[in-house]
This record gives sequence, C-alpha cells and structure tokens, in this order.
Amino acid sequence: MKVNWICTLTQPGHIAQALVHFNRAEESADKDFSKTEACRSLFDGLNKIQTEWLIQRDDCDMGEVKAFQTMITEVLQQESRETFLQCKELRSFISFSPHIMNHDTLRRHKYRPDEEIDPRLAKKASEEHKRLERAYNDYLTQSSGKTEEERVLKRAAELLYIVRSNIAHGEKTPYGPDVKKIERDELVSAVVVPVQFLLFNLLLDNPDQKLVVYGTLASGEANHRMIADLAGHWEKCVIRGSFHETNGLPMFKWDPSGPEQDAQIFISPELPKKWDQLDRFEGISYQRRLIPTIVKNVISISNIYLDNEC
Repeated sequence: MKVNWICTLTQPGHIAQALVHFNRAEESADKDFSKTEACRSLFDGLNKIQTEWLIQRDDCDMGEVKAFQTMITEVLQQESRETFLQCKELRSFISFSPHIMNHDTLRRHKYRPDEEIDPRLAKKASEEHKRLERAYNDYLTQSSGKTEEERVLKRAAELLYIVRSNIAHGEKTPYGPDVKKIERDELVSAVVVPVQFLLFNLLLDNPDQKLVVYGTLASGEANHRMIADLAGHWEKCVIRGSFHETNGLPMFKWDPSGPEQDAQIFISPELPKKWDQLDRFEGISYQRRLIPTIVKNVISISNIYLDNEC
C-alpha cells in the first residue's frame, strides 16, 4: 500500500495552520454556531493542506481547482476512496435540493437578489452539481472502475470549490445585499461540513484512529480501562506545548511553536466507535482536538484532549 503523503513530512509546516482552522470549525460545531462559518474555516484548512501538498509535490503553479481535484484523486488511495465514495455524507451532498448554483455564473448573467432567478439561468448555474450527479449515477450503475471513481472525485472537488467560492464572495452584489444567499449558504454548508470533516480525516491519514495520551488513560493508570478493550498499539511521540494542572487534573495546551514534550499515542481502528464515550468521560474541562505529533521522526496527526479554558 502506498504511504500516505502526510507520513513523509518531518515538519508540520502548513498542516499546523490547517489544524487551527479545523479545530476552530470543531468548536463552532460544538457550540452550534453558524454552519457557514464552520464551512469557511474548513475550506481555509483544506487550502492549507493543499498548499503543503503542492510544496511537497514541487508543483505550486497548478491552478486552484485542478490542484484541489488532483490532490483528492492522488492522495485518496483505494480504501479511502471507497470510504469517501460510499459514505452517507457524500450522498447527502449530491442529493441536496435545490441544486447548488454557481454564484459567479449568476453574477455574470446580471442576477439581481430582489428578483426570481430565471429557470434557464438556474439550470445553467447548476451545471456543476448536475455533472456530479451524473458521474455518481454512472459510478453506481456501471462497473465502478477507476475511471468512474475519478470522475466522481473530480466532480465532487469541483462542486466543493464552487461552494467555497460562493461563501468567499459573501452576500454583496452590485444591486445590494443578497439576504436569500445567506439562507442558501447556511443550508448548503450544513451538508458540506460533514464532507469536509471526512476529507480532513482521509487526507491526513485517519487521525480519528489516533489518540495522544498524557494522563490517566495511559497503560497502568487509573482510567486505562476506558480504552483497554480496544485492539491497537502504542507509540512514543513528541508534541509541542505545555502541561499544567487544574483542580488536580493534568492539562495540556497546544502551542505549535512551544517546547517539545514527550507523550504516548494510542493507534486503533476501533477508536472512532469510542469517541462519544471518551468525550463524555473527559467532560467539559477538556476539548478533543487535532494536533500534529512526531512519531518515529515523521508527522502524524492525532486527537488529543486539551484544556478547554485555553
């Protein structure tokens, strides 16, 4: 199996910035804030991943849309492709109704926010979404070979980029604010955010299967029973930041430029089914977030429970 590109990095680079955006979106989701703002943060994070991937590929001149499509088709290997292509998150994105429209197409055809969109213009502006629908139907009904898979991945990346551009342009138009666009963006973002979270996980080599442990969950400690039943293995790792205690509890504050600290990382494909239980156990004093760790001199992205006050 081809090694995930993230496992070749010795320094986090732009990935650390991507995780800041990811964690901000997680916080928005936890507090039930605007889906559009969470979506915007995740697109910013995916852009940072793309920047680092292009640097490692030594091909920074590729156009934005093509780079996003190529990153997804090249990085997602067979198991990850199947996970993405068969997931409920992608199906919800594809089946979203009404079709997602390209607001650049609307603007170029002098769309006015105070008027009903002409059906012919709506059809033209929805073409990217319809291309994804057709590609996905072909994937489901034909042989589902590599060609069909890549078409879906490219069309999904294309439509995600449309959503990113729509959000980035805001609701301003030459004719005044587009209040309806704010409502549409929020509805679209609600189905896009789960796809973005999944892409983060797949592009960064399944951090949902990794947990940095520095307290009582470690082997031999008081609460190790919480994960003792999971099949997996332990590795030594290095993280950056600072440890402290609050009310007798060990806490960690992540700082990408902070001092190196030794910790352990537990790696298990069974962790995803345990997260809800672990989150409840850790309680409101902690927040589970992603950070870069160093394992055997290379970068590994992992979950960790951080001090919720920091």
